[in-house]
Amino acid sequence: MGYFDMLFAPAKKKLKQFLADDVGAGDRTSALLPEKKCRAIITANENCVLAGAEEAAWLFSFQGCRVKQLKKDGAILRKGSKVLKLDGVNRKILSAERTSLNVLGRMSGVATICSKAATIAGENTKVFLTRKTMPGFNEFDKKACTFGGVFPHRKNLEEMILLKENHLAFGSIQELIAKAREKKRKGEKIEVEVRTAGQAVEAAKNNADIVMLDNFSMKSTGKAIRKVKEINQKAVVELSGGITLKNLHSYVKLKPEMISMGQLTKEAKTIDFSLEVVA
Repeated sequence: MGYFDMLFAPAKKKLKQFLADDVGAGDRTSALLPEKKCRAIITANENCVLAGAEEAAWLFSFQGCRVKQLKKDGAILRKGSKVLKLDGVNRKILSAERTSLNVLGRMSGVATICSKAATIAGENTKVFLTRKTMPGFNEFDKKACTFGGVFPHRKNLEEMILLKENHLAFGSIQELIAKAREKKRKGEKIEVEVRTAGQAVEAAKNNADIVMLDNFSMKSTGKAIRKVKEINQKAVVELSGGITLKNLHSYVKLKPEMISMGQLTKEAKTIDFSLEVVA
């Protein structure tokens, strides 16, 4: 396998576009420099879980640089850890600097907050990243979360059937689950998002594979989980809405199989990385 075989064509295409958006018609500042070969090092300026090193490395490789990845994605970094060593033409390295650091910083930020969530949740409850991501960066956020021990929910709308509140405005839970069973692919799960205990009971009675309790209070969550399991022991219960790192442990104690957290993308802090020309 080649060095970047884990990066599929769609990801490479997006990375090229990110770079093109930043460079525009040309890097006028770097064009002022005499063209010289040089070496640069990318360093983490704070503690984090690393993600996006493969993407950053590919961007510099695309620019014609020789790249050595000093740390692998998923590594726990301390401030000052060196991540990438680059050898190439100065203009090419400097033109890709900001795009690469932005991707690296965002993905590492997602991986870092996800690692905190996964540690709190432990082994019996799986934490999932939602689709609340920036358009164009969805697959990178979803990849980053895995390095933090969190699972991606649907990558896109094609991946599974999830009946949400606004879908239920156009049909009953019973009716829409029946339609979903007619259309579903082999092995595909049917999930129903519910806002009340009554809806949770209806979803369980109609054999939804996953019942998502959305924005339930702590007290009502425990009761709803018990009702769902009494009706359909095989149904998987997912909790979502208003769950944060601060209250995650309390929800985990209720023993749901899944918890999805919008906070993991909405509040991911961009990690600070820097590039320095060293030779």
